[in-house]
Amino acid sequence: MSNKEIAYAFDELANLLELHEDNEFKIRSYRNAYLTLRKLDRPLAELSDPEIKGIKGIGPAISGKVRELLSGGKMNALEEARAQTPPGVVEMLQVNGFGPKKVRIVWKDMGIESIGELWYACNENRLVEFKGFGLKTQDDLKNKLEYYLRSRDKLHYDAAEEEADFAGAWITGRIPGAFVSPVGELRRRCSVVEQLELLVGFNGPLDHLFDGQTLTLEKDEPGVFHARLENNTLVLIHRCLAEEFGSKLFKLTGSPAFVEAFAQTNPGLHFKGLRTEQEVFEKAGLPYIAPELRESPAILELARAGQLPHLIEEADIRGVLHAHTTWSDGLHSLRDMCEYARELGYAYIGITDHSQSAFYANGLKPDRVLAQMAEIDALNAEMAPFRILKGIESDILNDGSLDYEEAMLEKFDFVIASVHSNLKMTREKATERVVRAIENPHTTILGHPTGRLLLSREGYPLDWDAVLDACARCGVAIELNANPYRLDIDWTLIPEALRRGIRISINPDAHSKEGIHDIRYGVLAARKGGLTAAQCLNTAEDFGRK
Repeated sequence: MSNKEIAYAFDELANLLELHEDNEFKIRSYRNAYLTLRKLDRPLAELSDPEIKGIKGIGPAISGKVRELLSGGKMNALEEARAQTPPGVVEMLQVNGFGPKKVRIVWKDMGIESIGELWYACNENRLVEFKGFGLKTQDDLKNKLEYYLRSRDKLHYDAAEEEADFAGAWITGRIPGAFVSPVGELRRRCSVVEQLELLVGFNGPLDHLFDGQTLTLEKDEPGVFHARLENNTLVLIHRCLAEEFGSKLFKLTGSPAFVEAFAQTNPGLHFKGLRTEQEVFEKAGLPYIAPELRESPAILELARAGQLPHLIEEADIRGVLHAHTTWSDGLHSLRDMCEYARELGYAYIGITDHSQSAFYANGLKPDRVLAQMAEIDALNAEMAPFRILKGIESDILNDGSLDYEEAMLEKFDFVIASVHSNLKMTREKATERVVRAIENPHTTILGHPTGRLLLSREGYPLDWDAVLDACARCGVAIELNANPYRLDIDWTLIPEALRRGIRISINPDAHSKEGIHDIRYGVLAARKGGLTAAQCLNTAEDFGRK
């Protein structure tokens, strides 16, 4: 198990114990274990028992539970707490912003034991009769429940890719020589994958893929197996003959609208029995269209006109912008982050710790900003020609102003302006706030513009025409936050930004050294939006030079 999985097990245990009004000391110790273990650098699986016990805040009892998880993937205390709780009540704890105290009221006082029942109760205004549930709280909960229900069983792209890689390796291990590829939303690089699908091209039976443990067959339909991985993830395995792999790969990759339009624009041609996908495009007289662009039929017109964009590659990114250190809420020191970025081959890194209003993230007061800048100056002298830029992720305050006085803002090489609080403004107020921040002459990049968290929190509403027009007018770039839980701005908005001449900055929002690697997911999302290297802010070799 990964450190993150182990940490979340303790978080769930703390929530369940709080739900049952168990010992407060135990609850607090498990919450602290969650916070400590999720930030740990070294994998717990590599540590000895004495080393685990030696972690600050991790005593013998908790280290024993860690060892249980590492040895068997289960923790007895957690299994017991789950067994004492109806499954639907356990699921309620997964709804963002709906904590154990309120879940307990819903369960014990209202007799509600499922998400569906809870939504219905909200719909009938039954919650307002209970303490802690006013009309506003009830409406907010109803919206969260609807979002949760829409998002259930979906996967973030990074998780879907990991599952598909595992399944693909299993298949090729069992059937050497088979052609295997992801298809559908995963191959089109969708930020959220509703259905995990693979295509297998093989001239022979596939029955022995299913061992009842690693891969379990649930249903066999013509041309497709419905199966589940060991962790219960559903995967559809399409099958075809090896000699028709290219035809099937093409058909199963594009969106239905794209595939239908492709067929309609090529009347009289059939594309069956082709070994490679390239043959499909050659037969249609078209250049190869990257899978991530096969969403809308409109891309076919660009292909016919020879105007397909030369999509950005991860190697085009020259610098890491948006990185946090231990100066605020990062896991690694300023030196560690800089050295790691240099080791990865980047030419520069922009350090953007949180600003002073972000008290929850140890935001930097002016005196600490100056102290960090002094450390950056010393590191720049030592690490040249690699460059460290003095940046900040400035909170956008409620009125749209940035988080420091003018004199301090002038000292930064660049400023990422982001909203982190008060996400429930009306569309008009939220837009006014963001536009004012864009118009600040010190704003370089608008950070994760909607504040969305995929499958967890919808972003606040914005008038995108007004926001994009302001960015174009003020020369402000827009961040594509590469964290796979954000990917904000959404790829669908990139063409509108590019049409206005706005540059996109692909930023990892890295809170650790490993977080820098998230740039990859940002690049994939940017490619889906048709971004080229020339239209990206941090492909520039000389970014930040004054």
